[in-house]
Amino acid sequence: MMMDITEQKDRVFVGIGLGICAHTLFCVMSICAKILSETHHVAEIAFYRNAIIFVPLFLFIILRGKTHIFKVKHKKLVATRAIIGGFSLMVTYGALSYLPISYASVIFFTSTILTPIFSHFLLKEHIGIHRWGAVIIGMVGVYIISRPSGDFNTFGLMLALLAAFMHASMFIVLRKLKTESSVTVTFYFILAGAIIPGLAMPWVANLPAPDEIGLFLLIAASGGIAQFCLANAYKYAPASVVTPFSYSALLWTILADIFIWQYDLDFASIFWGAGLIIIAQLYIIFREYKNQKKA
Repeated sequence: MMMDITEQKDRVFVGIGLGICAHTLFCVMSICAKILSETHHVAEIAFYRNAIIFVPLFLFIILRGKTHIFKVKHKKLVATRAIIGGFSLMVTYGALSYLPISYASVIFFTSTILTPIFSHFLLKEHIGIHRWGAVIIGMVGVYIISRPSGDFNTFGLMLALLAAFMHASMFIVLRKLKTESSVTVTFYFILAGAIIPGLAMPWVANLPAPDEIGLFLLIAASGGIAQFCLANAYKYAPASVVTPFSYSALLWTILADIFIWQYDLDFASIFWGAGLIIIAQLYIIFREYKNQKKA
């Protein structure tokens, strides 16, 4: 019995760690996307982000004889996740092009409210009052920490809210795909993410400048690895446990707004907001540990 508890605990905390890594890499990807959006269409950025990583991934699968990766157990779910992901990437990049990156990230984090609701009704996961409280506290921290200066863009807000809804939908689908190979899920996400925006390339293509090539390579690498980490995170832990840790990436977006785009941020708000986010995350870990000891 003790062995079973330990193995379950290890799976949960591995899932949390992978989730933190994924969202940190997504932050790197977002910074690159916002920089590139100044000279490139969001569909073009999304296309290169996936096409660049697809080529080495496909060659690796073929040359290593791992063609079993192409086989899908849950075809409809994998297709749904890939299609939503292909469109959500363009919507996300669009929101980042209109809004300060930290402000856009705050809107994206509304997916942490949608995900427990989706997981409760669709996955039948029990969401206790303690976990609900931790999510709400984290959202209060998000509200406090990010109030960048600049004009309020209504269209950007609408794109960010749509992106948040799509992110929550993908999180739930990933949880349903916990028996599917994470490499398989990532492969088809990247494939759809190249095909869908690729349809617009004849009209939006713009040859990257030499100093932009590194950014395109970085956005592809960070995004591809992040997808792999996220697919595994939701295999090892419930969506309502992993998702709140996406808050950790917000600190990096704040720094990006300060040092790259020179937004005038309130450092007192950053301190108190970050404190609430960290407390919420630690409390989730504590509750998960207590629940496993009772199992």
